[in-house]
Amino acid sequence: MRHWNDKMRQSSLLLLHPRQFHQLVLPGCLLRLLDRKKKNVEVPTAVKACIIDALRSTSSGGLSKGTTSLRQSQDGRSLLWACNGRKGTSDTILVWHIATTILEVRHPHHQHDDPPQQTPTPQGGRPSSASISDKTTAATHLSRYCACLVASCPELLPDDDTWSEDLYNKVKNDADRALTTSSGGIAVSSLSPEAGYLRLIQLLGATQNHELLKDAAKLAAQLGELTGGEEMAWELLAGFWSELILYLAPSDNLKGHLQAVDRGGELITLLWALLTHIGIIDRPGNTTASAPATGV
Repeated sequence: MRHWNDKMRQSSLLLLHPRQFHQLVLPGCLLRLLDRKKKNVEVPTAVKACIIDALRSTSSGGLSKGTTSLRQSQDGRSLLWACNGRKGTSDTILVWHIATTILEVRHPHHQHDDPPQQTPTPQGGRPSSASISDKTTAATHLSRYCACLVASCPELLPDDDTWSEDLYNKVKNDADRALTTSSGGIAVSSLSPEAGYLRLIQLLGATQNHELLKDAAKLAAQLGELTGGEEMAWELLAGFWSELILYLAPSDNLKGHLQAVDRGGELITLLWALLTHIGIIDRPGNTTASAPATGV
């Protein structure tokens, strides 16, 4: 049995196969963003700090599917629709993951795998560039990690394995179709981050797309229009993903977690053990861990 290697896997649903690159209608800024993503990275300090903050809040209010932090502001409450009324947690993960990825395109200057140390918030309450970078780092890394869990380790999630796998494949295939041309088009590499962000919302929000893609595009558009600006958007996303990863962690799949430990460990397994140690072994109102296997 190995010890946890302090790594977290990263995956993006919007990353196409290399042989499809000549067909991309993605902006060059997203291609560069996706190209630099490593499959396995050291867990950034910003990720650990945000999870600990969420855990401290959890001790008084219980686990939340990412909604507790959203309810703390008017901007956040306007995004609650993207958490409610879904069949399981996998579809919530995919909607928020795609929206987070789209927002990354708009703010490429905040993307750091190893960001600078956070500095105190200046007087007046406006976050510093370092604190924005920390929130961005936490949100994007947790987003890509949760997407990786849906794609590669659905047995560690609350939903039915087959349902999650089927949902992921359907959404990814539809995203691949939406982001490529039918006649082998050319890359739109000259778009600015803002134009690329708007282009992705347009492509993924098209009427014929999977409902999850349309919801993700709608959410990304809302995140870009918050009254609190990009600082608020990344703060809300960091809070959402930190709460959600804790919500996902409780599990009765001991075999699955032991196998994950034997592979070198998973962040979610470490959190599962931590929550179990402090007496949190289930989610609020959890009566079944399975989502419907049809109707995706």
